[in-house]
Amino acid sequence: MQVSSVSVANNVYKPPAKIFTVAEALAAMKLNNRLKVTISDTAANVTGNLKELKDIQAQITQITFTSANDKLNLNGAQIKQYQPLLAKFSDNTLVLTDNFGALNANLSILRENNAKINKIVLTPSNDANAKQTISPWDSQLWSKSVNGKFQIQTQVTSTVGGTATTPSTTTTNGQTVTVQPTSTLAKFTPFEDTQALAANYMGLKVLDDMGMLTGIEAFKGSSITTNIAQGKALSALFNKYSTEFYLNIRDTSANISKNIDFIASNNKKLTGITQIGNITPLEITREQNKKADLALSKMKNPYSIKSVA
Repeated sequence: MQVSSVSVANNVYKPPAKIFTVAEALAAMKLNNRLKVTISDTAANVTGNLKELKDIQAQITQITFTSANDKLNLNGAQIKQYQPLLAKFSDNTLVLTDNFGALNANLSILRENNAKINKIVLTPSNDANAKQTISPWDSQLWSKSVNGKFQIQTQVTSTVGGTATTPSTTTTNGQTVTVQPTSTLAKFTPFEDTQALAANYMGLKVLDDMGMLTGIEAFKGSSITTNIAQGKALSALFNKYSTEFYLNIRDTSANISKNIDFIASNNKKLTGITQIGNITPLEITREQNKKADLALSKMKNPYSIKSVA
């Protein structure tokens, strides 16, 4: 019989890639230092071999734990030491335990690995009740802490370039000021900080709900640009503390209409109101119009009113 052609099956069986324990991976790398390995092992075995794993981190594709409840426990020095290795772990797998100063000194690394951090346990270095000063940019990060007391600082005493996430320093009278937090008081530019309060109000709320937010330092000369939903959340939060704050509202005509009572009640805190999107007449009652008259005088663009019953 003559065979005219042979067809090859498209679905060729491929054996699953080998998953190594830490010991197996280290042994295999001695035989072939170009081998790519995926590691799954207990948290104890991974933690006990972090130095060795760091040495071969370029050949590791991923590290997982055999138990879903296992987490990698690190202190402030270790998170800096093993920064290249952290990318190999899944999200929500890190527990950080150290004093605030040690962790805050490595804040840039904490920011980069925020998604991987499961919780933070602060060990007091001196006073267990000390209030730790943090930036509003980092409120969501520190809200992962299970203990501690935090206060938000936004005031600056000198002009510094950069942003809260892109550090820049200046030296005045021998004192260096930076926009990135250090183990001492954090300093930030006013615009970046007031906007951070709006962008990160959920993190602030988490700290407040847990009883870990002790205050928000008053800031002057600038207002927070928010939509109405954010403005309501910030007002409810800030009114608990001796904090002066000012709102610059940017929202749709429909949302302004629905929340005209909130706008009227916060007239003294409003620096401006801007309608965005499809601008339509504000649908409010005559009584609401009277109460909101002073607030609506701060409207940045032309507006009209449609009286409703």
